[in-house]
Amino acid sequence: MSFDTLKREVESLADDERRRLLAFMVTLEDRSRADYREELARRIDDRSPERWLTIDRAERELGLDDAKE
Repeated sequence: MSFDTLKREVESLADDERRRLLAFMVTLEDRSRADYREELARRIDDRSPERWLTIDRAERELGLDDAKE
């Protein structure tokens, strides 16, 4: 199947089927990235408060702190 044919087939999917396909593709991509999984697990398991992201820092990094003023 050509890539163009595949694109047309994906376009014809219903919204929920397209979301399922997207989730499947992300899962496939993540499977091949062992270092990503290990780093994500390490960060999730990290219980050190000094490395937690505060709401203020998140807003600053996302450029949302200006919106409050």
